[in-house]
Amino acid sequence: MNCELIFYLATKTNLCEKAVTDSVSQMNLRFNCAKYATTPSKLGELVIDAFEHSGAVFIVGGLTSFDSNGIEDVFSRALSGKKLDDLKKLKNPLSSCDGYLVRKGSQLMIILPDEPEAIRKIMSGALESYLSDFTFI
Repeated sequence: MNCELIFYLATKTNLCEKAVTDSVSQMNLRFNCAKYATTPSKLGELVIDAFEHSGAVFIVGGLTSFDSNGIEDVFSRALSGKKLDDLKKLKNPLSSCDGYLVRKGSQLMIILPDEPEAIRKIMSGALESYLSDFTFI
């Protein structure tokens, strides 16, 4: 199954891409080309486009920015008033920069910090189990 990968205000993108790609390859998931966003509007555009082609979108970065461009603030505004089927915080055992899982119907968005080792830790365990059991469109 193809997934989409978007980097948002991310650093270490090459290392993060390898960490995510290695983690999902064992689940028979693979990414189309990586895309990049540096503004909330570009991120929104890429997410909308991604869900037209895939049931799963991985977003790496934006979790350490605490202004209106930070991913938590951006998605808080975007999802305000929306009924979601699942919203989980993905505990990062290496720092306080946790990730998120957001599901609406058969669409899944995974938001991860831009820390390669944290990505590996978050992707293993409960998230790996969730993704293995998830039915992608």
